[in-house]
Amino acid sequence: MRLALASGLRLGAGTTRRAELLLLQSYLLGSLGTAEDRSTAESLQVLLLAGGLHAEEEGEGAPKRRRFSTAAEAPAAQRADEADLFLAPLAQRLRLYVQTGEGDCGVSTFLPQRAMPRSIFPRSVRSGKLHLWPNPNSCCLGGLQVVGHAGQPLALALRPGRLDLDVWDGMPPFESAMPGHSSKGEKQMDWLLKSWQKQHLAPLWPELLMNKAEVAAPRRAAAPNAFNIDLSPEAEKVLLFSGNSKSAEWELIAGEESASPLGQKDVLSVCIPSFQEEPCILLVDSQDLSVQMLKFAVETRV
Repeated sequence: MRLALASGLRLGAGTTRRAELLLLQSYLLGSLGTAEDRSTAESLQVLLLAGGLHAEEEGEGAPKRRRFSTAAEAPAAQRADEADLFLAPLAQRLRLYVQTGEGDCGVSTFLPQRAMPRSIFPRSVRSGKLHLWPNPNSCCLGGLQVVGHAGQPLALALRPGRLDLDVWDGMPPFESAMPGHSSKGEKQMDWLLKSWQKQHLAPLWPELLMNKAEVAAPRRAAAPNAFNIDLSPEAEKVLLFSGNSKSAEWELIAGEESASPLGQKDVLSVCIPSFQEEPCILLVDSQDLSVQMLKFAVETRV
């Protein structure tokens, strides 16, 4: 099985990379590039979008958009409709797994986030190939367990003034974030690998990302934790991902080097870049966990 991974398409804004997205759509439909490119595209079976499908709504504290953006304040319905129009042709050929992320329509901004409502994808759902995921999520696709989130936990961990990796080493995964510790330039992949070692998707307990009422409520011992990494017995390999990263990174951990409590399974750890920041997708082969990066660029002539 071959998968295409992307995140941060940010459809529905004046700053949306529409030209690059059209190239991406054409490639995934097998109508772009050389014969080899089309053959590779036709071998793809799954498209995973790890959050950030919709453009973020303007609000207090939001980053300023480019001046004269024609759709900078597009209502949610318009952003959702543009995303559905983009996905509908792809849903005719690929199995689509669309995860909720920061700024996506129809869901809360607090983690864990529910899956987006099917009602905002009226065209795409007709194919029966659209699957909407919560954030974070774990799912077994054949012999490959796909587990990860849309990037908010890593963004929090990389924020200056949070815990360093060496400090976190001596702490349980549910410890609160502790302001005051200086950053030592940790990289996004360092934190993702640490998540695997700790068997927990949030490098720091994401109290700053959660609803305050849920944080204040007493934790039930029997309640499942959405951030725990619970492997399926039938999974032979693991794809661990974080969406909306600053750049593309991946690292393969051989079975004999993986954490013993989780079993001897090969683990591919992937930071999926935000398409808005780095217009590319990652192609993953579930058999050997090899990764290929494809970039989509539009030439501008002066």
